[in-house]
Amino acid sequence: MILSLWGFSVSQKSGFRIVEASGSHYEMGFKLGERCKDLTKSMMEDMKIRVKAASLTWNRAVSNARKHLPFAEKFDPAYIEWIRGYAEGSGFRFEDLFVYFCQETDGGLCTNIVVNNEVTSDGSVLSAHTEDWYSIDEKHLVLVRGKPTGESAFLAMTLGGLEIICGLNSAGISVTPNSLYQTDVRVGVPKDFVYRKILASKTIGDAMCAALPEKRGSSYNYNLCDSNGEIYSLEGSATDFCALYGHEGYAVHTNHYLSPRMAKYEAAFEKANIKSPGAGIDSIIRYNRALRLLKRELGKVTVASLANILSDHVNYPNSICRHIDESAPLLEQEKTIFSIIIDVTHLKALICHGNPCVGKYKEYKL
Repeated sequence: MILSLWGFSVSQKSGFRIVEASGSHYEMGFKLGERCKDLTKSMMEDMKIRVKAASLTWNRAVSNARKHLPFAEKFDPAYIEWIRGYAEGSGFRFEDLFVYFCQETDGGLCTNIVVNNEVTSDGSVLSAHTEDWYSIDEKHLVLVRGKPTGESAFLAMTLGGLEIICGLNSAGISVTPNSLYQTDVRVGVPKDFVYRKILASKTIGDAMCAALPEKRGSSYNYNLCDSNGEIYSLEGSATDFCALYGHEGYAVHTNHYLSPRMAKYEAAFEKANIKSPGAGIDSIIRYNRALRLLKRELGKVTVASLANILSDHVNYPNSICRHIDESAPLLEQEKTIFSIIIDVTHLKALICHGNPCVGKYKEYKL
């Protein structure tokens, strides 16, 4: 079923919600908040449980988030307007929604592969990503087709239409993330706050600058590429970064630093509050496994071959295609909640809801 209202439509034919919104950032946020308010309620309930599990009161979490707000407002006032509009549309307080961007979570163990026209069979630029996250968030996924006034149109996977996870824009810029755990975390621009500005970028240089605000509080590894085949893995921390370039036409990244320059910032997984046993080892295994499988395909890489890699089960359940460890507490159970293969050349994405080993990829055009 597809509904349309004032240039706004929503479809749920896939396993996740699909929403289209256009206009100012406030107007887009309002429409998304209005349409996703049921998801917002569930997301905030889950977040409050996580905050309590971290031995914090909700008021303390709001107070902590407020310290990050001046940095976020200066870095990207447009996203602040998006969240204010979302708050109005959903009926939730802006202050509560902003907490969602400011919690340093202990999850996120994803795998990324980016390839360009030097190694693909048809000359396409492709970016593949598994979103390995809390299983309870699988129901919160929303694909947003955004057309902000005066900016590039974009296609983005989000949680509740609020927090952007990854995406592609009409300028041919793609971004997918990997969590990294660093020792220099501080108050600053939240790392989950930079995606909107990346997806507003016109060039790969603009996207790199957007990914690494000077006053950031922490950082992901941001895998960036453009339709020209430029590939960068930006390994960041709060105070430093290293740009790893895809010299041979590809890049692979998981959840540990590859650059010797950044090794000094890497927090031990146990110190970063990562509860998954062997999480550091699991990242190393997934990296080497994905790299080995990719090298077999160099020169003939296709969407299908990338989908096969994303379905790999070596080191199950902590494999590239991650499955739930039933022995873990419910709030700590992670799995691949979706996987995505972005075709930057043809401005489209193939997305599989849930584990790629059992799901089907569906095509979504920008």
